[in-house]
Amino acid sequence: MKPKLFSSLIIIVVATGTAIIPLAGGASLGSEPMRTVFFAFVSAIIAIQLVPAVMLLGCLIKSLLFGKTNKQQS
Repeated sequence: MKPKLFSSLIIIVVATGTAIIPLAGGASLGSEPMRTVFFAFVSAIIAIQLVPAVMLLGCLIKSLLFGKTNKQQS
């Protein structure tokens, strides 16, 4: 996958999650504007932190399954 496409997909996921999470469960319905902004800010932080967590988990699983195959010869 091209790096530009991958970066675009990450931005789309973060933006969508930021827009949807505060509205889930009616948390921000009928509330003050600052409360809605706060929920959006917190959900953006969580969405941004999910990307490196998923990448780290994928690398961990990959290293556990395939291991290191290259050995140095002395």
